[in-house]
Amino acid sequence: MWPKDFKFFREFMDGLRAIFIFNTIKSYPEGLTYYDLQQFGNIPHSKIYRMMKDLEGKGDLIRKDDTSKETGRPKHLYFLSKQGELRSKELRKNIGDIFDLLKLRFPEDIPEFDHKKFLEEATFQVWASPVEYVLCKDISDQKKLEILSVMELDVNNMLKKIRKEKKNLQNKITNNRGQKL
Repeated sequence: MWPKDFKFFREFMDGLRAIFIFNTIKSYPEGLTYYDLQQFGNIPHSKIYRMMKDLEGKGDLIRKDDTSKETGRPKHLYFLSKQGELRSKELRKNIGDIFDLLKLRFPEDIPEFDHKKFLEEATFQVWASPVEYVLCKDISDQKKLEILSVMELDVNNMLKKIRKEKKNLQNKITNNRGQKL
């Protein structure tokens, strides 16, 4: 199918993943742990650990141990290094060039998409739980309360519908059993 040394897709995805990690870490000036990053999208701990160790080994991330918050095992806090900032810019340019190429090749098929903004701002926070996403936003507590209240109302309405449909299905199953006897 693809030539053996054709690494385009793997390199593209690796670069995109690194951009997400860099942007996410950059948005946490107090540092980010494996666990923090794992919470976005429920990514397996082993994958996060390997990715972070690899980026640290390349010099893109700086790891500092933090034992001040709790006793026991130290937390490994990660920060973006100067080299990581440079690599992030390089990756954004390279992947941006790929998006530009796609727009040229398929001008009618690709809707307007601001890939430069996406590459600058994309983080793993998008995959956080909706509640955590709201709580992490830079908005007033009053606005957070309003958003969470609307979410709660939506969830309660959904639960009512689920309970109603479950009851209908239970009644249907019970009636079908009675008819078979």
